[in-house]
Amino acid sequence: MGYFYNIFFPYALKKLVNSKLLLIALLLTGSSVIAQCPTVTNLSQTFCDIQSPTIASLQAIDNGGGVAWFATDSSTTPLAPGLGLVNGEDYFADSSGGNCGTRIRVVVTIYSAPTGQNFQGVCVDFPSQATIASLIAIGNNVQWYNVPSGGSPLAQSTILVPNTIYYASQTNPDTGCQTSRLSVFVSVGVVPVPNGDAIQTFCQNFSNPPTVADLNASGNNNWYLTSSSALPLELNTPLIDGQTYYATTVDPPCESDERLEVLVSIQPQNNAGSNGFVSFCEDDLASTNFVDLFDFLGGTPFNTGVWTGPFITSNGSLGTLDLTLLSLSGSPYVFTYTVESSTECPPASATVTVTINPIPNAGTDNSIVLCETSPAVDLFTQLGNSPETGGTWSPALA
Repeated sequence: MGYFYNIFFPYALKKLVNSKLLLIALLLTGSSVIAQCPTVTNLSQTFCDIQSPTIASLQAIDNGGGVAWFATDSSTTPLAPGLGLVNGEDYFADSSGGNCGTRIRVVVTIYSAPTGQNFQGVCVDFPSQATIASLIAIGNNVQWYNVPSGGSPLAQSTILVPNTIYYASQTNPDTGCQTSRLSVFVSVGVVPVPNGDAIQTFCQNFSNPPTVADLNASGNNNWYLTSSSALPLELNTPLIDGQTYYATTVDPPCESDERLEVLVSIQPQNNAGSNGFVSFCEDDLASTNFVDLFDFLGGTPFNTGVWTGPFITSNGSLGTLDLTLLSLSGSPYVFTYTVESSTECPPASATVTVTINPIPNAGTDNSIVLCETSPAVDLFTQLGNSPETGGTWSPALA
């Protein structure tokens, strides 16, 4: 029986792994085999890629029978201690002899550099807004550096330097080790809020109305109807009086976050009316005294204009003229009315021409005596003092 125990049974135990006869074998050999099998307290073991973990890095407690790691729960060849671990792979712990029966399964996770774009552009309104916090990398407790290895983590408030490479690592949440680093080339696009007048005024022109293209702001701009609109307005969009428009600065692919607010005012065209004409008889000058030139303009002129001419007028836009200043010899007199109340529109002008006519000359009275048989007489030739032609004769009194 002793020969059978010492020689036959160790070989038989290998054949009985994972079989129901294992229990019988253990009873015959005692419990020393189980007591010498390794124990594993952490069934999910994690590492960082910069540790270059191998089979030897796996943790198990040697209880006297040694520790060996296998690729499967039934493989017979132990894995070499220097073999590199594979992320997501599982490994099986057994004694050095591989005779512990059911093996302990351990899943390996290897944390590598965080994921993210290797080229990242940051768009900001001011250079101070471009900070480490603007960069994007996906991982656990990501840390940023300005060197590929070593160095100290950069604060989230660190201002980025344009055209510089930054490096991001992540932390193994189980062990706290740091991974390799993702390199990111950073470009900073500064697109400041545009400058411009808060109120912009245009002239009303029905044949060529002002459009979005006429709005004025610094830089290259997009214009929007609201402070949060997503789609910019077409440049040929007609402007609306009293409407507010919003401008951004555009430097593709960047666009400013903040927007310039502009209120639009569209002024009506200046209106001086149309030219007018008025005449006075020479003998009316003293009796009429004053007239308002504004009354002789045609159309519907603005009452905000000023008068200029050979004589000064009074009462502003009324253009009150003292007729006693005029004479027959100076006639005609031209007075100009100019309106410039709409500053964005060109000035408008109209004139009033004042003509002084001479006193009509009908000649002097005369009398003639005619017989019933007298020939016809040209009465005009009978008038004295060289009368003007073109007059009319009143009917004879009965």
